[in-house]
Amino acid sequence: MTEIQVGAAPVWTMPLRNLLQGFAEQAPGRLLPALAIFGGQVSEEELVDFIRRAPINNSAMVALRLAFAKWDASDDIVLFDADGIETGSGTIARRIAVVDALGLSPEAEAVIRQVIPVHQEDTIVISRDFEPWYDQARAQRSSVYWDDYEKYLAEVKKWPASAITTLDQSTNSVIERLTDPTRTEIKQTKGLVVGYVQSGKTANFTGVIAKAVDAGYRLIVVMTGTIEILRAQTQRRIDMELMGVENVLAGQDPADPEVAKGLDYQQDEDWLANRFIRHTEQALNQPGVARIRRVTTHHHDYKSLPQGMSQLRYERHDKTRPLNAQENLLHADAYVVIVKKNTAPLDKLIKDLRPLQAMLNELPALIIDDESDLASVNTKDPKKSKDRTKINDRIRRLMEIVPRAQYVGYTATPFANVFIDPDDESNLFPSDFVLSLPRPEDYMGVQEFHDVDRDWTHVDKTVVTSNELAYVRSLVGAPLSDPGRHKKELGEALDAWVLSGAIKKYRESVSGRTYRHHTMLVHEALTNMTHGDSAAIVRTLWNGGKFTAGEGLARLRKLFDNDFLPVMIARANGDPVPKNFDEVKVFVGKAIAEMESAGSDPVLIVNSDKSVQEQQEALDFDAGQVWRILVGGAKLSRGFTVEGLTVSFFRRRAGQADTLMQAGRWFGFREGYRDLVRLYIRRDSSVDLYEAFEALLLDEEAFRDELAKYAGFDEDGKPLLEPRQIPPLVSQHLPWLKPTARNKMFNAVVMSRASVGAFHQLSSVPERSKPGNQANLDNVILPLLKKATHDAALPYLDGEDHSRKEQHARVGLISAAEFLEYFDKLHWHPDYLSVIRPLRSFLDTATRQEGITDWAIVWPQRQERGRTLWFEELGADAPIWKRRRRPSPRIDFTGENKRNILAAGAVPAGEDIPVLGRSVTRGALVISLVADQEETSEATPVERAAVVGLISLRVPDKSIRSRRELIQWTVVVSAQSDDAIVNVGHT
Repeated sequence: MTEIQVGAAPVWTMPLRNLLQGFAEQAPGRLLPALAIFGGQVSEEELVDFIRRAPINNSAMVALRLAFAKWDASDDIVLFDADGIETGSGTIARRIAVVDALGLSPEAEAVIRQVIPVHQEDTIVISRDFEPWYDQARAQRSSVYWDDYEKYLAEVKKWPASAITTLDQSTNSVIERLTDPTRTEIKQTKGLVVGYVQSGKTANFTGVIAKAVDAGYRLIVVMTGTIEILRAQTQRRIDMELMGVENVLAGQDPADPEVAKGLDYQQDEDWLANRFIRHTEQALNQPGVARIRRVTTHHHDYKSLPQGMSQLRYERHDKTRPLNAQENLLHADAYVVIVKKNTAPLDKLIKDLRPLQAMLNELPALIIDDESDLASVNTKDPKKSKDRTKINDRIRRLMEIVPRAQYVGYTATPFANVFIDPDDESNLFPSDFVLSLPRPEDYMGVQEFHDVDRDWTHVDKTVVTSNELAYVRSLVGAPLSDPGRHKKELGEALDAWVLSGAIKKYRESVSGRTYRHHTMLVHEALTNMTHGDSAAIVRTLWNGGKFTAGEGLARLRKLFDNDFLPVMIARANGDPVPKNFDEVKVFVGKAIAEMESAGSDPVLIVNSDKSVQEQQEALDFDAGQVWRILVGGAKLSRGFTVEGLTVSFFRRRAGQADTLMQAGRWFGFREGYRDLVRLYIRRDSSVDLYEAFEALLLDEEAFRDELAKYAGFDEDGKPLLEPRQIPPLVSQHLPWLKPTARNKMFNAVVMSRASVGAFHQLSSVPERSKPGNQANLDNVILPLLKKATHDAALPYLDGEDHSRKEQHARVGLISAAEFLEYFDKLHWHPDYLSVIRPLRSFLDTATRQEGITDWAIVWPQRQERGRTLWFEELGADAPIWKRRRRPSPRIDFTGENKRNILAAGAVPAGEDIPVLGRSVTRGALVISLVADQEETSEATPVERAAVVGLISLRVPDKSIRSRRELIQWTVVVSAQSDDAIVNVGHT
């Protein structure tokens, strides 16, 4: 056909977009014949050429990516491969079958897969059995709010299709585990969604609310953190992305001066620019579509209503049926309350609800608890007091007076939630499900600031390869310990903020991108007095900075040449990079002008001190541009998103892991300026906050990995793990994590446990001064290493650059029965026995059933010169590796070198390896000798008395014949001692 152009796109791209938006909701059909009806004849060659060349934000390409992501991930459509085998979701076979169903060729499929990679689901769900209802309800009830939200994310916020599909799947996983709002019997459910700090949890619960309203829930209560600034931010986000213009106006005419005077957003840039979602009156007037009534506003938390909650008008369309009958719900409005977790507004809400008890018994309600580990958990011991903590008590009361309420908590730090007593029915333990969200694309989290598990043996540490060198700048000591140094460090961070702001202005001039916000965070302590002192120092530095004069420009030039330019060259990822400082210098003044647009200096204290409340009004990221320096503490540590955060200056110590992790406001999305982000953080001999955050990362990832191992169902369709069994599992995997005293009330105890496809790194051994340590080396480690008599080059795929490499090792074999004899001689840290016993139980069973017949001993050797120590028993110099013992209260060492693990992985996978051959009943033992001492480098001298042997083992993949065998439990009577086992079973 002759191609007619509209701009740079073929005229048929708009019909293609419209067609795909409908196609995506069903099984794929013949695409080009359908397109011919609406857009004229289009050949496969023309379609493929368009897919190959189209801009990433082309609306037809957005629709195409979203359609393929849905087809890739769907468990509802049935498609078969060329051999007639049904394809599974998230597989290449599914993608090939989809393209074939579309009537396109294998050549077209190859191009499409290159442009649009196969989508794979990463959400992890631990769940009880539940009654399926949502799929049928979704087909029969409205989907206006979800459909519009999905379209808004794709077209306005420019989310990638894979992220939207993941959101669709994860929100489905939440909604389907709640109770059908039309259910006759009353049933409450409680769940927990675990995300990452500043990673999009609000988007997830906004999607859940959209689907809940579509499905029939008619009261939504969103509890934010404990501060108004966060509540207001959440209110606006939901108003903008879910409620929409029509529901915000509620039938009022914004042109009426009296109406405009009372509107929330009459001065809001996004409202004025029509960036609030619109549903259209036509869509909202369709049968079964609920209007959403706002009970709270952007500027006002919940307030008592003059006549009780008279705003609530749940009129029964069929007065002979209950309110939650489908014909009544489809004609009822939904009411949304965004309330902070303070007793005053919660008490007012409860007071206004109480008189409506008869109606509330029939009202489907959803309670979203953001930052659910903050204030919501009852921390009082029920054995000592019948009282509960204040917010926990209000939530419990709310759920009592609204008996059909469903509770979903959201948090990035879940340990407080999973250690709630699961036997307390009135508490908030997530008894029905725990859902772990996948790590989003383009998210800057702990992994982006740390070099986790990076092998530096063959790689130079530069800003190209090291996140630490690129983004992290060390601070030394507390502010008062060396005031001069403190002022100098703060001055450098301030220079970094000014320079990065100038670079943003440069990028605006050459790319068209707009940087609406540009912020710096100073977080050194919690007290308001300290905040004032820090702010005074920053103001002094600002006033004396001379940024546009010779002295200041000289400092900025040096910082540009020595710091920012090398990092930009290495990590700009397509964003414009100025060739030299002279290209940036002209924009310094423009950045300063933006920073001083609200006053003589950009410093803003953000805390609870009443004297600075007027200043805090300037911290409204929604009303306009914010180029400010924020000095504060708790108000900047929980849930509140600091937009445009580029430079963080962090010295605050915290005693609890969750408190520290929540303080990491530098985590988040940094589109267009990832390479400009800088973290100034305390690192000295007394306090190393950088290492503390890395330890938290490893702990959280271990928790998520543990959930992933036991997610899903066994062969009989029963959950492999239920939420009430998570607490002992967590304490099993992380024995250094001391659970609360209530942990002894848990009934489930792990008795046998194994992992498939993963190494157990058994690194919690006694300290070098303990007798068992030397016994381990003499009686187990060295005898095992002596059996590794053959040299081998073990191939592996490098996870960093995906290249094929080899690890030199000495290898040997030992029978499974003999290894158990050695295993039983090992000494462990006493707190680690809860890990060892279930593993030992599995190894014994698998050995007796011949699922494990022997073990390959893999003793990694150096491929370059390095530290060694002579061992008479081995008749050889043995390599001594650098692995540090983690600080108290941890009881383990850092992880095994990644290449050693990767190189040994072929053994338990049943692959053929050099010297040893192949066996599907062979496990792998990776054994390393490390120095249990303070070390500055690999060159630190080591004596035999300091050497520790560490084992990492992986069972043969085939030793697990059924998922049922992965984990087994015993049950303990809570009234008796912890050892009083009354029955044994598998969930």
